[in-house]
Amino acid sequence: GRLGLVWGTATAFADRPGKVMARSADEARSMSAEMNVMNRVMEAKSDVVISSPYFIPGSMGVQEFGDLRKRNVKVTILTNSLAANDVPLVHTGYARYRVGLLRTGVDLYELSPTRIQQNERFRLPGSSLGRLHAKMAVIDQSTVYVGSVNLDPRSDSTNTELGLFARCSELAKEVIRVINISKLQSSYRLRFAPDGERLQWLATDDQGEVVLSQEPEVTPFMRLETMLLAPFVPEQLL
Repeated sequence: GRLGLVWGTATAFADRPGKVMARSADEARSMSAEMNVMNRVMEAKSDVVISSPYFIPGSMGVQEFGDLRKRNVKVTILTNSLAANDVPLVHTGYARYRVGLLRTGVDLYELSPTRIQQNERFRLPGSSLGRLHAKMAVIDQSTVYVGSVNLDPRSDSTNTELGLFARCSELAKEVIRVINISKLQSSYRLRFAPDGERLQWLATDDQGEVVLSQEPEVTPFMRLETMLLAPFVPEQLL
């Protein structure tokens, strides 16, 4: 069929090559495309929806998302589950921040490789292999970010990245619609168990709500392996 076009204004941005020669991580961060993305996210007035396949917010990111929640900005994040992640070590960097994010009131979703294969009609770009690859954000249902930036340490201070901000409410609403379908049909929603400490993964199937109490769709060996490796993985290299 024909692809409908919508009008909007866009701004492109990119890291300077000199970023990789920065004398420190703080210097690299100060000139990074990721900082540009986060600065725009922090300007949100009502809601932010983020799709980030390799999501490692760090303690600073948890604090920033917490600041948004204190201003009653709704924050929704979609990322890969352990089963969907093609770099399991990256998941260890993300997993250590899940509790902190949930405590601030962030809505957290993890893509399911099994469920995404069952959802043939609506898929985010790059998800056909059962994993999330789209790096996108929608701010206040009016501005769309798309680019190469992952919200992780490598995008922050090591990799050179690029992106685009498009101001177009029609496009923003369409991106949100697709992400919402992925959330409901192809993902697990994270929440705390009744004890307020352990995590649970929620999904809905034909039988109703499914509640899991451990990382879904992976073997016990993979759960054990990632748990044992987590303390030794340098986060700055993920």
